[in-house]
Amino acid sequence: MINIRDNEQSAEIILRPNSSASWAQNRRIIIAVMMVNTLFSMGFVAIGAWLVLPFMGLELLIMYLVMSRLFQKLQIQQIVNLNSQTLSIDVGHQRCERSWQWPKTNSCVLVTVRPHPWDPLQISLSHCGEHVLIGGFLNKDDSLQLLSTLRRHLPVRHYSEDSIIHI
Repeated sequence: MINIRDNEQSAEIILRPNSSASWAQNRRIIIAVMMVNTLFSMGFVAIGAWLVLPFMGLELLIMYLVMSRLFQKLQIQQIVNLNSQTLSIDVGHQRCERSWQWPKTNSCVLVTVRPHPWDPLQISLSHCGEHVLIGGFLNKDDSLQLLSTLRRHLPVRHYSEDSIIHI
């Protein structure tokens, strides 16, 4: 998901992965699976197969841990601010964990063109040999929209697998 506030002098670009479900919806899924497991476990206990209970509990615990880990990973956010003089990049999950601030005059956009036509572009912001990958989680349409916005504010260099193409 990409959110852009752009004018001629500045731009603010907020990048987030597409997230199909909120944490409340994920909890509802876990509760539904727990209720189905409870129903089946009561049947197994009724016939004397109580050894199934720990495995059903383990299944729920693993499902909860995987879903919570995945949800936390999908909460990453990248914010790119461009104004007339500086380029700043902030990356974090719940708060800003990493930050870069560079002069805009020496910064550029590096685009790696991938061989398959369905693959999204790999977009990096660069300054004096330092590169920051942005939007690695975006789909192809969102990465093209990001590139067109960045192109209005910074020079762009395209890279292919074999050589460098300067545009």
